[in-house]
Amino acid sequence: MSEILIAVLVAIALDHLIPDRQGVKPFVWYRDWAESIEERFNGGKRAHGVGAVMLATLPILTGVFLLHYILGQLGWIFRFVFDVIVLYLCVDVHRLGKTANAVSSALGNGDFDEANEQLQELIGKGVTELTEIGIARAAVEGVLKQGNSLIVSPIFWFILLGPVGAVLQRLSCILDSLWGHRYERFVEFGWAAARFDDLLGWIPARITALSYALMGSFEDALHCWRKRVGVWSDINSGPLLASGFGAMHMQICEAAEEENEFEERSSDLTVTPDAGHVRRVVALIWRVLLLWLMVGILMTGAHLAGFISS
Repeated sequence: MSEILIAVLVAIALDHLIPDRQGVKPFVWYRDWAESIEERFNGGKRAHGVGAVMLATLPILTGVFLLHYILGQLGWIFRFVFDVIVLYLCVDVHRLGKTANAVSSALGNGDFDEANEQLQELIGKGVTELTEIGIARAAVEGVLKQGNSLIVSPIFWFILLGPVGAVLQRLSCILDSLWGHRYERFVEFGWAAARFDDLLGWIPARITALSYALMGSFEDALHCWRKRVGVWSDINSGPLLASGFGAMHMQICEAAEEENEFEERSSDLTVTPDAGHVRRVVALIWRVLLLWLMVGILMTGAHLAGFISS
């Protein structure tokens, strides 16, 4: 337990101290490889998508497992360093906060073009109407989602499955972003990638949503989670956004449940989103991270003191 906690702490510290990874972008090549796999395997059927997901993940996961095992045989310190490096490459705390704060700063300066560019860096796409409300709302949503996918979820799977789990979660997110059946081309082929990511994210998303409630307005977050979770079609985005907006006092949770998209009803907001809300959601993410690090430290201390048995 203590070794896992130390690995997580060191990985997060490295993310803060060396946020640019010394120019190394470990998953850029993977995106290119995944796109080449899609070009060869996309025959418009779900079976093709299943095979493509297996081809895009199993070789890499096998390699990570073998390296972890071989280094462990050479000495625990080699295995530990490898585990830390893998987790460090899978989490992205610093970039998430830095980019979101850049959106907030640009909005505060009234530079909507710059804010939209930073938003595109944050969530992969900008907004069509350059308004503070639209950009701020998209940024808040993006941070609430990525607080799970870039922080809580990779750490969760690292704790359960070691470096293989962290890499597995990261690859599933990339494949979902590339192949998820959001476009006609991926309606059937992308089904496996989307379901794979939903499955891996189901538990972490709900842990993250609960964390938003604990670190924000608990009653409002749980009320919104119960009332508004069905507004979002994505099974993992629903809890994250409903709880997150409720925790930040940003959403009315008595609106009709038959609405399909939050973005379609500005009246769902109790306040007008602005640059300040973007800064607040970044602060919420940091509180969540510190919460679980503190829980880990307390559990490790209890274990070392003999209050928790192995």
